[in-house]
Amino acid sequence: MLQFKGAGVMRRLFLLIALTSACAGAGQAPSERADERRALFSAWSEGPEPFKLASIGLEEDPGLARLWAEDLVVVMVASYRSQGVSSIGQLNGRFERARWGLLELEELAVEPLVEMLLLGNEIGAHLAIETLVEGRERSAAPLLAAAMNGAPASARARAASALGELAFAWEREEEVFERLESVLRDDPMWVCRVNAARSLRSRADRAGAVRRVRGALTSGLGDADEEVRDACCIALAELGDRAAVPALINHLERVVRQGSGLGRLRNVQAALRWLTKTKQDLAPRAWRRVWLELQDSRQG
Repeated sequence: MLQFKGAGVMRRLFLLIALTSACAGAGQAPSERADERRALFSAWSEGPEPFKLASIGLEEDPGLARLWAEDLVVVMVASYRSQGVSSIGQLNGRFERARWGLLELEELAVEPLVEMLLLGNEIGAHLAIETLVEGRERSAAPLLAAAMNGAPASARARAASALGELAFAWEREEEVFERLESVLRDDPMWVCRVNAARSLRSRADRAGAVRRVRGALTSGLGDADEEVRDACCIALAELGDRAAVPALINHLERVVRQGSGLGRLRNVQAALRWLTKTKQDLAPRAWRRVWLELQDSRQG
């Protein structure tokens, strides 16, 4: 399991940095299995056909394939920075070829992409997220959830947001939910908690976890930060679980009492209207009557 503070990640990061400086001029490759990596990179730089010949047997060597995935991640980022994306009608450039190569490597590309997401700059992180989302590997979300522990605040915020977009993890989905719930509850940075609330909402339906997410978001309505409370309010409306109405009425009372602003008042009123199918804003006491009527109608 990838750990952000582990020596393995930092070692690989140094390898990635070494290759970054080598990409533009096809210079020196990193030292681990250097000759094989240099040969692959040289053939890849010559074009698809030379690389096809040079990469025969790569599928039977997962260790080398994993190292090649690391190299492609940095080639992708470096090529994007230096050359950009090919225009419509042009042949694919280095950026497109590197990105497609990572998608072909499937699960082997997940870990270096996660490392780039957490350790790279904004461009590298953005490209890593896009590639992970398109790849739809089920191992991506749990690996990212585990790796974000101990990362800097900006990386945690990116990771918490990305978890809402990554593929359903099936039997490992519990790991993703536990991490997002922990971030929403305990992360010291408000933006990380906001992103965790949004990602919990995004994963709820796929995981069949609407009730669980409702509980986490309801607790988030009591967060110390207004932005987090607002994000949880909006996410509860999008979740569509009418059982959140009593908690939202309590939240409305706090918003009114604390004078939190017209925008936040509108958000909670909109959430209550949506969940109850009511057409107008109401005072908290009137909302409680609406809720009782809804309960009576369901029981009847």
